[in-house]
Amino acid sequence: MNSQNKFQVTATDKLGLALSGGGFRAALFHIGVLARMAELDLLRHVQVLSTVSGGSIVGAMYYLKLKQLLEEKRPDGLKPGKAAYLQLVKELEREFLSGVQTNILARTLLNPFKNAKMLLSDDYSRSDRLSELYHETFYKPTQSQQRESFSDWLLDVLCIKDTRAIFLSDLKIYPPGTQVGFDIRAYNKTAEYKVPMLAINATTLNSGELWKFTASSVGVALAPQDNHPIPSLYPQLYFDDPALSEQQHKKLASLTLSDAVAASACVPSLFTPLSIHDLYQQNGEEIVVELVDGGVYDNQGLATLSDESCTHTICSDASGQLQYTRTPSSKLISVIFRSNDILMIRVRGSETQNLRNRPNTGFWHLRDSFEGSEHFPAFSTPVDSSDGISNGQVYLLSAIRTDLDAFTDIEANSLMYDGYCLSDRFLNQSDGLKVAPSESWNFLNIRTKISQDSAKLTHQLQIAGDLFFKLFRLMGMNGRIIAGILALISLGIIWAVLYAILSTYQVKIITLLNSPKILTSMLVFGSAAWFLFSMLPERIGTIKKLADAIRKVRTGKAVLPLVYLVSILTVIPAIIVYIQLKIFNPKYLELGK
Repeated sequence: MNSQNKFQVTATDKLGLALSGGGFRAALFHIGVLARMAELDLLRHVQVLSTVSGGSIVGAMYYLKLKQLLEEKRPDGLKPGKAAYLQLVKELEREFLSGVQTNILARTLLNPFKNAKMLLSDDYSRSDRLSELYHETFYKPTQSQQRESFSDWLLDVLCIKDTRAIFLSDLKIYPPGTQVGFDIRAYNKTAEYKVPMLAINATTLNSGELWKFTASSVGVALAPQDNHPIPSLYPQLYFDDPALSEQQHKKLASLTLSDAVAASACVPSLFTPLSIHDLYQQNGEEIVVELVDGGVYDNQGLATLSDESCTHTICSDASGQLQYTRTPSSKLISVIFRSNDILMIRVRGSETQNLRNRPNTGFWHLRDSFEGSEHFPAFSTPVDSSDGISNGQVYLLSAIRTDLDAFTDIEANSLMYDGYCLSDRFLNQSDGLKVAPSESWNFLNIRTKISQDSAKLTHQLQIAGDLFFKLFRLMGMNGRIIAGILALISLGIIWAVLYAILSTYQVKIITLLNSPKILTSMLVFGSAAWFLFSMLPERIGTIKKLADAIRKVRTGKAVLPLVYLVSILTVIPAIIVYIQLKIFNPKYLELGK
């Protein structure tokens, strides 16, 4: 953006807002951006809201709240206005963090009935389970304050009934005085409070195209200004198109908001693609659309803003950045992931080149920094690392995990505060940071840590980049001792189980240990198994193969072992997750307050 002027929008301009991917790290960062945009009275001008992955999780929740506001159906009777937008984002700040801290990633395995369904069904995967959890945690409480009946809850827990009821086809916003089918584009030309189009972006594995979920249609949307000699096999299908078959209408009517978000946030190799049936056919055969993370195609969500011909663009980018390393690993898996990161950076570069220098554009990234002031202390630099090592808080923020687990107050508030201050730098040219804050955002509490306890903040942010053992690292030496004890207990349990199995088959432990041939065979077999496992293109695919094998075993003496196997693979993970959620998760959140 031009460094001399503030970001300004008039009634005739078309403002598009893009919220990038990046898991809960990105979602929390975007809340800070929305907070500053609300203060600058920019949110009422947004006509296109383009979201990807983590941006879709929080963007969908914001959109539901906005729908209530613009339709004047809020329980508190709040009407559109600057104060209302501020109130809306304050609710989002509080409620979204509360949902994040329930640890959605762990909760995917908390219900043994759902675990069994994931294991045995071809049409129900972890992505489908995440869709249910997004709805239960973020969207259902936003849509309705009514408590779910016990019978509905029980039917859902037992996998008998799907209680998700926020459908894509019901998401259109109808301000007072409008009717079904009204022209949103014409309405926005004169409306003081614009009705935004929500575009949740995913990627089709089938054709490698950008797939969009909106309140009007789903499918591959080709930009009207582009020349496409070959039409897509998966064109946009409109919910109200009378030419569609009954089967297509039925399927479109069943697509939920949380399905769209789950597809947009479906990270390849970590989650199974979200499958959509009954929409397309080719040569008389059904095509099953396999959808993955929208970040595979465009992690910033800028393609949609371009397609919609937005005159003004704001892009909040909390996606990953390629980390410098002097000696990159030459191992197969490491090379694959490193090469994918390079490709993603290349895609990002092609989307964002010249964007910073264009007029009417606000664009920033987690690796950017802002000049601090008396009222808004800045995170420490450097913004980059030397061979992946840096104590600069700006760099550490950009290296926070993009997982869907629980984030502490310190992690979440740091990300929201960073998004808030960076959006002011690029939209308001830092004028707002020179005076005391006018609004009481919870995330502003992190300023005390930045100015008075910077060393502890740095330590917390260093640990925030880890996927595992964060709690034990936060606990210091006590954590290492506890981790060692737990490791010994786990090894003891494994040894006891092995001893029981070997004793059952009358194999003496001492004989096993004294037999070089047996030990050598076990080592060779174990090494071969590990090598083959590491070579699989999708490690999670082994679970699917196991499920396929289980389904083939239907009769005879194999029934009882089948019951045992399914019970072990569904109940034990649920028990482990329950212990984590009751003991370890609260302790981690407590240490990060």
